[in-house]
Amino acid sequence: MTNDNQIDFEGIDRKQLSKIKQHFIQLNQTRYQRTLGALSERQQQFLILLPLLFHVNHPMLPGYISHLTPSGVQAYTPSKDDIRVAKSVARSFNYQRDLVDKKDAIEALFVMGSLGTIAHADNSDIDVWVCHAKDIPKAALAELQEKCEALTRWAESIHIETHFFLMESEKFRQGQQALLSSESSGTAQHFLLLDEFYRTAVWLAGRLPLWWFVPAAQEKNYTGYTKNLLEKRFLRANEYIDFGGIPEIPPNEFIGAGIWQLYKGIDSPYKSVLKLLLLEAYANDQFNEPLSLRLKRKIYADLDNNQSLNADELDAYVLVYQRLEEYLLAQNQPTRLELVRRCFYFKSGKHLSRTSRNVAKAWQRLLLEKMVKNWEWAQHQLTMLDNRAYWKSPHVLAERNLLANELSQGYRLLVDMNKNNPGEAAISSNELLILGRKLHAAFERKAGKIDWINPNISQDLSEPALCFVQTQEANTSVWQAYRGSQQDFTLRSQASEPIKRSRNFMELLLWCYGNGIFSAGTKLDIAAKDFSLQSFQRQQLLQVIQQWLPLPLKKVEHESFMQNAQPTHILLAFNVGVEPQADLHKKGMQMLSSQRDAFGYSGMKENLVISVDIVQRNSWGEIVCRHFDSDALVNCLLHYLRAIPPGKHSALPSLTVRCFSLGQGATIEQRVLDLWRAIITCFYSGSRARNTRFIFEMADEYFLLQFVQHHAQILRFATYEKLLEKLALPQMEFSPLMVDAYALRDKPLRLFCEMVKTPAIYLFYQIENQQAQITIVDQKGAFFSKTLALFNVQALLRPLCRFIRTAVERQALDYEHHQDHLMDVEDLQAIKIFELVGDPKQKNSWLEPRNVAQDLTQVQFINVCAVAEPHETEGLSFTLYCDGKEFSALQFGDELFTEVAKYIVAGRKHGETYPCYITDLDLSLCRDIIAPQTGVQLIHYLHIKNDIELKLNEALLQTYG
Repeated sequence: MTNDNQIDFEGIDRKQLSKIKQHFIQLNQTRYQRTLGALSERQQQFLILLPLLFHVNHPMLPGYISHLTPSGVQAYTPSKDDIRVAKSVARSFNYQRDLVDKKDAIEALFVMGSLGTIAHADNSDIDVWVCHAKDIPKAALAELQEKCEALTRWAESIHIETHFFLMESEKFRQGQQALLSSESSGTAQHFLLLDEFYRTAVWLAGRLPLWWFVPAAQEKNYTGYTKNLLEKRFLRANEYIDFGGIPEIPPNEFIGAGIWQLYKGIDSPYKSVLKLLLLEAYANDQFNEPLSLRLKRKIYADLDNNQSLNADELDAYVLVYQRLEEYLLAQNQPTRLELVRRCFYFKSGKHLSRTSRNVAKAWQRLLLEKMVKNWEWAQHQLTMLDNRAYWKSPHVLAERNLLANELSQGYRLLVDMNKNNPGEAAISSNELLILGRKLHAAFERKAGKIDWINPNISQDLSEPALCFVQTQEANTSVWQAYRGSQQDFTLRSQASEPIKRSRNFMELLLWCYGNGIFSAGTKLDIAAKDFSLQSFQRQQLLQVIQQWLPLPLKKVEHESFMQNAQPTHILLAFNVGVEPQADLHKKGMQMLSSQRDAFGYSGMKENLVISVDIVQRNSWGEIVCRHFDSDALVNCLLHYLRAIPPGKHSALPSLTVRCFSLGQGATIEQRVLDLWRAIITCFYSGSRARNTRFIFEMADEYFLLQFVQHHAQILRFATYEKLLEKLALPQMEFSPLMVDAYALRDKPLRLFCEMVKTPAIYLFYQIENQQAQITIVDQKGAFFSKTLALFNVQALLRPLCRFIRTAVERQALDYEHHQDHLMDVEDLQAIKIFELVGDPKQKNSWLEPRNVAQDLTQVQFINVCAVAEPHETEGLSFTLYCDGKEFSALQFGDELFTEVAKYIVAGRKHGETYPCYITDLDLSLCRDIIAPQTGVQLIHYLHIKNDIELKLNEALLQTYG
C-alpha cells in the first residue's frame, strides 16, 4: 500500500485482492443474514427471490410483465434454496436456462438503507438499486420500470416499503443519474448518496463494487488506480461495477441533503437529527472524511493485522454514532451528545428496560446494551425512554425544544454554507426561503401563537383532569394550566410548576386542545376571580373549537409556503367567561329592550361586548390568538383589518362568530356579523371607492373607520358635532362615506352619505325655524356644515352657488398652473342640490332635488370678493373688494372688517340687517400654507369663506348696534 497521490502496485497481488474480496463478502454475508433474521418468513422470501425475479421472466412469479422485459443477472445462477423459495410462491415454476436472457441486462442488484444494521426496524423501508447494462432501448427500460412497480406492490402486500431505482453505473459516475434513493433529492447529492451506498449497501447478486479494491489512501487517485487494476488484469472488468470514488464531499451537497432532512425533521425529528448532525460534522474540516472511507480503512486494517472482521464495529449506524460522538466531544457539547444518544436509542427500536422474549438475546440488543453501558445510563433512564409513547407534556415540551434547536441550528448552518459557496450552490435561495418558512411555522415562537409541542414524540398527551388558575403577576393577569383537578392543586403541599402559562384563557385552552392535552374526556376546573364559565358553556366552547379546528390537523402543502402566510380561517369568540349585565343575571333578571343593537342596548345604550378572542389560522398552519378586554370590539376590528388589508388577498378568510353570554349571546353574534358584512361590503367587495370611510356607533360614541396609506384607523367622537368637524377636513382622494345600518338613524348625515357615491359637488339644505342647515360635499368627499339665518332660499343659495362655481374655476386654474391634475371644470361646476324634507329625528325624512337660477340680478346684494395672501409672520392676510372698491389689510390693519362693514351698511338703502356673503375668493398664493400635501380644494375655500364671513358679519352687527 502507498501514501496519497502515489500509485504503486508492487505491494498488490491477486492473492491479496482475493482476501480483500473475501473480507467484504464476509461482511456483506453477515449483514445479509442479519437482514433476513429481522424479517418475517414472507418478507424473507421477497428478499431471497429478488435476484431470481430479475434473472428470469416467468408468468407465475411476482412482477412479471412480459417475456421481453430486460432480464438476466450477470454471474448469477439460482441455488436450490432460491428455486425452492420460488416454488413456494409459484408452485408451477420450473427454472430453465432458456428462460434467461442471453444478454444479461442486469449487471448487479443491491439493497441499501438500515437493513442489517442496529437501526433496522419493522417499518424500515428498502431501497433497491437495479443496475442495468447501458444502451438498453427506452421502451425496454420502461417495461423494466413497470416490473419494478409491480414488485413494489407485491412488497406492500407483505408490509415492506420498497423503492426500486434503475441505474446505469457509467451515467452515475458522470453525474447524469436521476433520483437513486428515497433518502436523497437527486443528483445534487451525488457523493453523499455514494458514501451512504458504500457503507450501507448489501450486495444481492451480479457484479461486485470496484470501490472495494481501492485502498482509502488511494481514494483521490481512484480513476488512475482502478484503470491500472483493470488494464493490468488484476481484476476482470466484467466482474465488477464501477460507481466511482469519493475523494471528498463538496460543500454544496450538504445544502441539498440538509434541506431534505430538515423537511423530514419537522414531522419526525429524531431520525433527521442524526443525519443533520452528520452533515454538520462533515462540514467541519477535522471530521469531513466520508464514513465509507472509515469503513474501508477498518476492513483493510483488519486484513493487514490478520484479524477477523467485527461486524458490530462496522455497523453503518454505529459508524455514524461514533463520528457524532467524536465531533460533539471535540466541540464540548454534552447536551447535544445526550440528544444524539437518545435519537440513536430510539432509532434502534430496542427497549432495554424490558425483558427480552427470546432466551438468546439478539445481536442488536447485545450491541446496544454494550453502548448504553459506556454511556452510563441508569435503569430508570432506560425505563423513561422506553415509555416515550406515554410521555406527558412537561417531558415532551423539554424534548421538543431540544429537537427544535437542532433543526434551527441545522438551518442556520445551511444558510451560512449557501452564502459562503454562492458559485457552487446546489439549492436556490428561494428553496431556503421556503424551508425557513416551514421551520418558522413549526417552531418559531411569537406572541399568541399556539406552538405544537409533539412532533411524533409521544402517542398520547391527554390528561384526565386539568386546572386553569388565574393569578395577578406584576399587575398583569396570568393564566396557568396544571395537571390534575382543582382539588389536587389545592392539596399540593408545595407549589408545582404549571405545564403552560398564557396571558389569557382562550390561548391556554387552545394550546391544551391543539396539543391533545385537553380532550373530550378531560375534566376542566377553573379557578379565577372575575371569570365564570358554567359546565354547559364549557361544553359549548369545546364544540365550537372542535368544529373550527378539527384534529388531527391536515398537513400543509409545500406550495403554501411559496408565498407569505395568508389568514384562512378566523374565529371571533365574544364574552368568554364574562357576562354583560352581570348584576341582573345574578338576580335572575335580564333587561329586555326594543333597542336590539348589541352595541347600544336598551335605553342606556349599553355595549354588550365586554371581551373578544380573535383566533386566526393561516395558510402555513399557524394558529395565533389575541385577546381584547379593553375597548374590545374596536381593537378586534382593527386587528382584523390590519391582518387582512383590502386589496392584498384573493379571498377573505372564513369567518366564524360565536358569543358565550348567557342572555343576549344570539343578539351579539348577529350584530357582529351584520357589522362585519357591512365592512366587508365597504372595503373588500370592490364595489366602492378604495378610500371609502365607514361610520358606526357604539354606546354613546361615533366611530369613523378609514384606511390611511393602507393602514386601518378608527377614530372615535363623543358627539355628533365632533364627527362633523372631522368630516369637514380635506381628503387626499375621493372618500365617500358608508354608514352602518344601525348608525345615524335620526341624523340627516345618513341620507347625505347614501347620496354621495361618485365625485361631484353636492349641496344639501334644510329649512327650519327661519334657519337653513347647509351641508356642502366637495369633489373629494369632505363635508362642510353650517347653520345660517334665512331670509329667502334664493338669497341663500344663489350667492353660494356662484361662490362654489367661481372657486372650482380658480381650482382648475391653480391645478393647471401646478400641472397636478386635469379637471373637467364644467362637470365640477355642476352642483347637485337637494332639500332635506321631513323630520330626521322621527326617522321620517328624504331628499328632493332642487334647481337654483343662475341669474343673480334679481337678488340684491353687494358683490364681495376676497383675495388672500401669506402674511409675513403667520396665517393669511386679506384684501376685500366691495363692488370693486378695495379694502386692504395693508391700509386698515385690524380695522379691515369694520371698514368693510361700514361700507356695506352705507350701501343698504333701507338699513337691512341680513348677513353678508363672500361671492369670490382667491387662494392662488396660499397653497404652501394651507394645503401643501393635498392642494387647495373646495373645502379650503368654504372654511376660509366661513371665517371671513364670521368676522365680517360680526362687524356688521357692531355697526348696526
